[in-house]
Amino acid sequence: MSLQVFLQAQLLGSDEFLTAAPSAGDGMADLLGRGAWLNLICEVLPRALLADLKLSRMLLGSSSAEQFLLVLAEDDIARANEFLSRAAATIAQVSAGALRLVWATTENLGPWPAARKRLDDALLAAIAAPLAESADVDSVFRPYRAASESTSSPFSGFAEKLPSASSIGWNSGDPALLTLDTGQYSWLLRDPPAEDDAILFPRRFAVDDGGVHPASLVELAGRAGGTARWGILRGDVDHLDFQLRRAGSVEDHIHLSVLIKEFFAGELAVLCSLPEFWRKVTLLYRGGDDFIVLGAWDSLLLLTREIARLFEIFAQQNLESLPSLEGKTISMALAIAPEMDAPAATVLRDAGAALASAKAAEPGTFSVFGRILETKRLRDAEDLASSLLRLVREYGYSPGYIGDLASVYREAFSARAGRRVKAVRMEKPWRTYMRVSRVIPAPPTREAAGVRNAIVGGLTGARAGAWKLQPSARVALEWARLAAGTGAAGALE
Repeated sequence: MSLQVFLQAQLLGSDEFLTAAPSAGDGMADLLGRGAWLNLICEVLPRALLADLKLSRMLLGSSSAEQFLLVLAEDDIARANEFLSRAAATIAQVSAGALRLVWATTENLGPWPAARKRLDDALLAAIAAPLAESADVDSVFRPYRAASESTSSPFSGFAEKLPSASSIGWNSGDPALLTLDTGQYSWLLRDPPAEDDAILFPRRFAVDDGGVHPASLVELAGRAGGTARWGILRGDVDHLDFQLRRAGSVEDHIHLSVLIKEFFAGELAVLCSLPEFWRKVTLLYRGGDDFIVLGAWDSLLLLTREIARLFEIFAQQNLESLPSLEGKTISMALAIAPEMDAPAATVLRDAGAALASAKAAEPGTFSVFGRILETKRLRDAEDLASSLLRLVREYGYSPGYIGDLASVYREAFSARAGRRVKAVRMEKPWRTYMRVSRVIPAPPTREAAGVRNAIVGGLTGARAGAWKLQPSARVALEWARLAAGTGAAGALE
């Protein structure tokens, strides 16, 4: 009887691949196509490998964007290596060298933690020595044609057919070319819950006014309240890999992987379908533990709050037994385009850098408007922004007063841009009070005075004798400025 072997594969370079989208012309379609292709390639490849080797679908342990795990017989490893080598070469070609597929194998001997460590060590060795097993070393040094030099983008065409496609196909002649509704082998695309052989792939696109094609970035920006801007929201579960390494068995490893994957496939897709979001946000990418959504800036702020709330409930119900806090929080970052025609790839890079800063500062935080704050404080910022806007819309205050209030914060926070900070205590709080009083003079009505007092408390805290400048208030001021249509993102910096 042949020995069982684990095969673990990873796809590296996803950020470089996504941000290589052209900045003009069909850039939006190309980006949507890249996101969908990246989401599907590591779902299709292991299924195609099993089908090509005429093996059971039950041998697929877990799969998601950028990774998959298979259980094979020792006799099948040579053919699997040949299959993946061809796939790796074509993936590198179609991505202009941005993506790299690596894989490793180990025998199913000993406890799973030991087997997992052997897989990790072998993967690290493959990552560190990319030419070790290359059959044609010279081809590695041949330049790829950049996407911008191509006459047309293959990903743009992929995106055009995606909304109405019912299945995804694969052909052995071109392992990196995914086809819609055709192919040598094909699999249904389904929303969760899906049947065993279907691929979980919820499609959530904000459509144009004609109701046929995905809305452009300019159309998404026009649907925002106040200042017309679009943005990109990125999120990632904190340190999930730590919990996966601690799994006591391969069954626990697969269960946790599938659990997190189905949260994003289910809950995130449902959120994007709600009335307040469905015309304003497009789900660009959904990985095994991360996601990318683009849309109107104000809808993305509200979506952040809802994702954080749902993930907290999910973690309490499903992850409570995990022995530590790793994997139980999610960090997010929102980058807002400085102009409506800003390149999507540039904003995507900005969102990625902001997410990395948030994860480095503290798990479970949110980066927005150059600030990093605890996600639970986003509700405070939303309430304060609403109060600031009430003075403009209901009580006749000039929208410019929001910008005047921002000047109170510039000096205190100027040296801390991009970092998570605690509230800053004022050495002479009465001076802050006098400045705020001049900016927001007491209104004649009691109701308006109550709104004004709530704003002052939200900006500085409840204790007038020991006022502090609240980080969430800094976010609220920028939020209110954009909602009032008086400034562009980043104007407070």
